[in-house]
Amino acid sequence: MAKSPKYKSIGVNTDTYEKVVHMAHVERRNISTQLAILVDEAYEKMNLKKSNQPPYRTRKRATAIVGGLSAVVDN
Repeated sequence: MAKSPKYKSIGVNTDTYEKVVHMAHVERRNISTQLAILVDEAYEKMNLKKSNQPPYRTRKRATAIVGGLSAVVDN
């Protein structure tokens, strides 16, 4: 079994991204460190424990199908 990568990509809207970048700049951190600190603080504030978290699940990737979609139109 392949070892999972150390980093994962996530998508955030542009407004959130710009806020994190601004916060990181003010705190003189890189973006990933700033985000890690924010998440760690929120995680602790919510009093969550890693041992209680559900297992990480990835979405199944779509498989390519040869051909295409078609529609039948009845008159």
